[in-house]
Amino acid sequence: MRLYLAFAFAAVAMITAGIAYLIVGDTGEQAADEQLSELAVGKTAGLADAIGQRPRKQTAATLDGVTEQGYAAWVFDDEGKLISPRIAEGIELLEVPNVRAAVRSALIGSRYTRELPGGVTVVALPIFREGRIDGAIVARSVPAPQVQAAIEESRGDRLTAVGIAVVVALLISFLTASAITSRVKRLAESAARISEGRLDEPLEGTGGRDEITDLGRALETMRGALRETFGALREERDRLSAILEALTDAVMVVQPDGEVRFSNASAHDLIGEDGRAIEPLMPWLRRAMRRNVVENDALRVHERVYSLNARHLPAEDAVLAVVRDRTEELRREVAEREFVSNAAHELRNPIAGISGAIEVLRAGAKDDPEAREHFLARLSDDAERISRLTESLLTLARMEAVGEGGSDALDVALAVEEASEAVAPPEGIDVVIDVGNDLVAQGDRVLLRQVLIGLLTNAFKNITAPGKVTIKARRANEDEVRIEVIDTGSGIAAEELDRIFERFYRGSGSLEQEGFGLGLSIARRMVDVMGGEIGVESVEGEGSTFWIRLRAAKPAPTPVA
Repeated sequence: MRLYLAFAFAAVAMITAGIAYLIVGDTGEQAADEQLSELAVGKTAGLADAIGQRPRKQTAATLDGVTEQGYAAWVFDDEGKLISPRIAEGIELLEVPNVRAAVRSALIGSRYTRELPGGVTVVALPIFREGRIDGAIVARSVPAPQVQAAIEESRGDRLTAVGIAVVVALLISFLTASAITSRVKRLAESAARISEGRLDEPLEGTGGRDEITDLGRALETMRGALRETFGALREERDRLSAILEALTDAVMVVQPDGEVRFSNASAHDLIGEDGRAIEPLMPWLRRAMRRNVVENDALRVHERVYSLNARHLPAEDAVLAVVRDRTEELRREVAEREFVSNAAHELRNPIAGISGAIEVLRAGAKDDPEAREHFLARLSDDAERISRLTESLLTLARMEAVGEGGSDALDVALAVEEASEAVAPPEGIDVVIDVGNDLVAQGDRVLLRQVLIGLLTNAFKNITAPGKVTIKARRANEDEVRIEVIDTGSGIAAEELDRIFERFYRGSGSLEQEGFGLGLSIARRMVDVMGGEIGVESVEGEGSTFWIRLRAAKPAPTPVA
């Protein structure tokens, strides 16, 4: 742009200089020619007066007295006959054009003037003698070489002046164009920064009173407005993004070809490696494109169940899909139904036994001491069974209500010692304790003791003498403590390993035959509350190993609980 403006300004300057040169040159040359013509006329008039004041016979002598270079004159009588030599100053009279017309014009009293190329001026004037026209004089005048040189020098000076003017115009044009384009360039750079989103940098060159300054001020005002607008939009976007990322429901914006334009973190499993929605979703998304809204509360994808709400976005030519994983929800519903059913079933038997015993006693068995003692013993057993079942259900309910919470550092060795002292082993069963030194874990000592008591109780129930139960605790790695309860009992069948932690599951063997199937469920929930993990490894006929993993904690300078 700078070159274009410089060329434009220079062209204007050159055109102006050329026009000025032509006008000034023509005017100057015309003025010079007029001045030369007037000089020739004046000189010829003076010569004509001199000839008219003298006798005609002295005409030749008067002409000889004219010695000016480039000036020649011829004299004619009143009849138009030449009375002077035909050659004057080396010029033949025949070389002068229109001599006869010039003589006739002079003889009738008119002045004849004609300018010829090369600065030649032909002048014809009447000669008056005694108050009447007595002849005519014709003169041919050529400027002196000094005058011609001065004129040529003047013409050269004009050309030089024009050249200097053009150079100065070019320089001024380039500087002016540079001044304009530099400001425009700064504004363009500022506009580029605005388009790139760099709205914190103020614009330069907003001081002044010309149109470019007005443009800069308008851009600066726009920058400030955009900064405020984008700031508000950025805050709203971040707020919306945080909300969407915090949602457990998957949110996706899907194009008609299945490409996912937007998604939150929860939608990861519903998007393929190619960036498109997985195939089970596509029929419902296409249906939403046609029907605007589609809902499905039981969409099965592999082994999981989802609820889908899809809505067509005409402005985006896409579908907004909100997908919620209902698998765990449905599992909890099933588990709750099974829990209620199993609890009712477990309570039905002891309640039925109590009712039956009461009816028998009322029927007369109370009068028979032996029968009375028998049925009272049954009532006591059933009441104790209901009490233990109720206590287990309440413990499990409390664990479900507590959920995962904070935990403290606990001394694993102390918890193991308390649990081993709380449960006496059967005769012929040895208990071995193998706990590492300074072993500290994150958890609750009371909960861990209860879990170990439950595991030791199960181990003692499923082992025959002679046998051995080992409680082993070690640091598995820098972040984890592993506690194991190892027995040499009958073991657990492989097909039952995945179910032994289910509520009310007692197994097909001897595992928890005399219980309610809640002990291991409660133990797992207690470990969950402590942020740990529980599992089992077993080989049928060789024994079982129940293990607990808890987060490791740094040893405290004072003993921990």
